[in-house]
Formats: sequence, C-alpha cells, structure tokens
Amino acid sequence: MTPLERELVRRFVDRYRPNFKIVVLASILLNLLVFTGSLYMMLVYDSVLPSHSIPTLTGLFIMLVLLYVFQAAFETVRGEALLTVANGVHDDLFEPVHYAATDRSLKSSGGGNDSLQLTRDLDQVHTFLAGTGPVAIIDLPWVILFVIVLFALHWALGLTALLGTVVLAAIAWTTSRRSAKGTQRVLALTGRRMAATQAELRFAESAQAMGMQRRLLARSAACDEEYIEAQTYLSRTVSRLGGAGRIFRLFLQSLILTVGALLVLDNLASPGIILGASVLSGRAFAPVDQAIANWRGLSAAREGWGRLTLALATHRQPPARQVALAAPSGELSVKDIWVAPPGAPGFIVNGVTLKLEPGQAMAVIGASAAGKTTFAKALLGILPPQRGEVRLDGAKHEQWDPEVIGGAMGYVPQVVELMEGSLGENIARFDPAASSDLIIAAARAAGMHEMILGFPDGYETRVSTGGPEFSAGQRQRIGLARALYGNPHLVVLDEPNSNLDAAGDAALSAAILGVRERGGIVVMVTHRPATLGPVTHVAVLAGGRLTDFGVRDEVLKRMAGGNDATAKPGGAKLEGAVS
Repeated sequence: MTPLERELVRRFVDRYRPNFKIVVLASILLNLLVFTGSLYMMLVYDSVLPSHSIPTLTGLFIMLVLLYVFQAAFETVRGEALLTVANGVHDDLFEPVHYAATDRSLKSSGGGNDSLQLTRDLDQVHTFLAGTGPVAIIDLPWVILFVIVLFALHWALGLTALLGTVVLAAIAWTTSRRSAKGTQRVLALTGRRMAATQAELRFAESAQAMGMQRRLLARSAACDEEYIEAQTYLSRTVSRLGGAGRIFRLFLQSLILTVGALLVLDNLASPGIILGASVLSGRAFAPVDQAIANWRGLSAAREGWGRLTLALATHRQPPARQVALAAPSGELSVKDIWVAPPGAPGFIVNGVTLKLEPGQAMAVIGASAAGKTTFAKALLGILPPQRGEVRLDGAKHEQWDPEVIGGAMGYVPQVVELMEGSLGENIARFDPAASSDLIIAAARAAGMHEMILGFPDGYETRVSTGGPEFSAGQRQRIGLARALYGNPHLVVLDEPNSNLDAAGDAALSAAILGVRERGGIVVMVTHRPATLGPVTHVAVLAGGRLTDFGVRDEVLKRMAGGNDATAKPGGAKLEGAVS
C-alpha cells in the first residue's frame, strides 16, 4: 500500500468511524443470529417431536420469528451504514479526482481518455462499496467460527467443513488471479474502444463527404472486437469459477448431511444435530460464494483504486492560499519563457521576453507552427513554462486563488466550445451569482446584444453541447462575450476573427479598444491585418523565438522594409494595409 493509500484509508476510517462501529456491531449480531435456523431445527427434531409438545413448538416459533425480525433490522442498519460510507467516499474524492483528471488532460499528450478513466474508476469504487461485495468480505472471517462450531458438534463434521473451506478458498484465489488479468485487459481496451468511437463521431461530417465512413467503422469494429473478446473471457472466467464455487458449496452441504447420516447410523449424533449442521454449513459458506460472485467487481474496484491514488498523488490540488491577492490590474511581464506542450519533441516557445502595460494591446503574428498558440496558453497558465516565468502585477499564476485569477482573464480559443445550458449561462461562464447587467454588458462589449435579442428566446436560448445550432462566426462572438464577462484584466484571443465577417471584425476591434480604455491588456494571435488597427504593439514569432517586438507601426515598418518575408530570420509577412 502506497503512502497516499494509507493516508486516504486512515482519513476515511477516522471520518466514518461511527459508521464502521455500526457495521462491526451489526455484523457480529447478524452472524450470531445465523445459528437461529440451526438451533430451531435441532430443538424441533430433538425436543418437540419426541415430546409432541405443541406449546414448546409455538414458543420456539415465536422466538424464531422475533430473531428473524431482528436479523432483518440489523441487515438494514448495516446496509445503510455501508451506503453512507460509500456515498461519503465518493463525495470526498469527487473534487480531487476531477481536478486530477483535468490536470492530467492538460499536462498529458492524448490524456483525454486516461482522464475519463479516472471518473470511471471513481464510479467503479463507489459501485463496489455500495453493493454486496463489502458485506461478503466482512462476513468471510466468520466462516472460521462456523467450522469451529461444527468441530464442536463432531470432529468428522468439522473436518469435512474444513476441507471444503480449503477447496472454496482455492476457487476464490483462482478467481482473483484470473479476473485481475482479465480486468486489466478490459480496462485497457475500453480506452482504445472509446477513442476509436469518439474519432468516428468527431469526423462524421468529413467522413461522409470523403467516403471514409466504412474505414472509420472498420477501425471501431476492430477495437470493439478485441474488447468483446476480452470481456467474454473475463465474464466466462468469473461465471465458470463462480458457478463451480456455488455448485461445490451445495455439494458440501449435502456431503455434511451424508457424514451426519453416517454418524446417526452409528448412534454418534442425533437427527436434529445433523440437520442443524447441514443448515449451518450452508449459511457458513454463503459468504465465500458471495465473495466469488463479487470478485469481478472487487478486482475492478481494486484496479481503479490503484489508479485513483496514483493520479491523486501526481496531480494534487494546490492548498488554499492563506493570503489572498486582489485581482490583477498591472503589467504583464514575460521573462525568458521556454514552453513544451505535452507530447512535444522539444520546446515550442524558446526564450521569449516582453512586457505589456495596462491599456496596451499586442498582436502576435508569425507563420504556422511558429508557437503562437503555445505562447498564448502560457500567458494564461494553461501551459506553465518549463523555464522562465509569466507574471501579472509581479505575481505568478499559482500565487493567486484559481477563481480570482481565472475571473481576471478572458480567453477565446481557436475552436470555441459551448456548453449545454442557456446562452446567458454560457456568456456568464456558468457563474451562479451572475447578474443580468454583467451578462448584457459582456454581450454589448462583444457586439452581440442585438443579435442575441434577435433569437426567439434571447438570452434564454438553449445551447446544446458544442453549440452546433450556431454558425462558427456566431460561436466565436459568443466566445468573445464570454471572454469579456466581468471585465477581465488580461484578454487572450487566439485567431478570434477566423470566421468573422466585416461586422464581426468591427465588433472585435471595438471590443479590443474597450478593454484598452478600461486599463486592461489584450494579446491577440492573428493572421489578418484588419485586426491590427486597435493594437498598440506587435510581436513576431518564428520557430518559437521572438524575432521582433515593439510598437505596432515601427514593427510593421521594419517588416515592410525588407525585400521579402525573410527580411528578418523566420519573419512573417502580412498582406494589406493597416490604418
């Protein structure tokens, strides 16, 4: 067990100690009450039948009913206590697991499926804890007591039960070993299968246009075939071994009855003892049978728990800051940053240094693969630099509370994604405390207010996941309104006009000027000269390096002064005039 696993187990034990005490006490009482049926049968055969006493039988039956009522009550209490623990563990882990999943997705190349696996692992752990698996494990040690009781009745009964227990334990061990391997393979193939299906859906339009459907379907079918094969092997293994365990338990119960019959024939035991021993042995070995039946869930939960603890150790949530910084309002300073996105063979941004003051706007230009998007993400803290630092108001991103620094930033990525909800909720970043004034102000700043009013439901217009009901240009402008919500200090725009028409370009320019006028800072990645009008500075990236930076007109003049686009090493060339 890793240190983090020990820490989590200790934390959960301490937090849910009252529930565990209830589970332990209820389990003791339940397993003692298991003797109820056996004792009743023994007394009926050995006392009631020989004496023909109806009152004795009536009294014993009333006691039996009461004991079974108590047994049902204890089962309910134990189940509720375990369910409380299961739900509590899920609630305690939900936030750190989702943080770890998000952090892994940001820091790992192609980490999306692995990140989704973490949420599935949490569900698997919760499903197991809330099911019958823990009950079977809790009751397993009581098998020893039942075997001892059978030895007390007669050594032959005890020896038979002991040998049967060894066989059942061997079946359980074999089930554990084989199901563990099968579970690992199923989980690995689940990720590949999901990735293939997601690719098939993501490229549905292109596939239909270019006749790729059958090829993508074949890829998905190949992954699905491997998954079904592994799933079949795992199901067959657990089913066969589980069936073998159940059949052997029934056989063992009959075997004990047979041994008891021989003892009766030799006058070494009474019929009541034999029948009681048979019933007791059936109940005694039931936890082993349940454990084998639940082994697949236990194996999956154990594998998931291992991945969860590893992810939580690697991607820990930062502790709450004792001193809360106010939202930034000063300069943006970039000092010798080197950035390598996850999976990149080397640094994409190499030693960039620059500074922007409040009220300034900078356009980042350069050829494709120059590192512009990576640079923009580094400014936002999405891709922290491996070397160097980015500071706002003299502080690095991690020195702020995430909610504070996040609210002080606006971002329009190359591909704007919208979430299911209303249009107003998307603009307000799903802030539950958002006011109508702030939402409308953001829409006006992006030049979207009148357009939104033109929709049948206005700001209440429903948006589905991804926002396919809007055009690419509309999504970009909605994304711009979302970026401007709350008057953020730093606004980063990555190709925000790639799908805009002339009206959209005008709205974008007005939005940039609006940020500047209130003392904010804008950084915009662009290829189009029409958007350079409202910027004050231009940064030229080539091969991940900053080849030129300065006041807009001076940089453009230097670029125009060369004979061609290579006037400066790796330089960029913009076509068209800038007013």
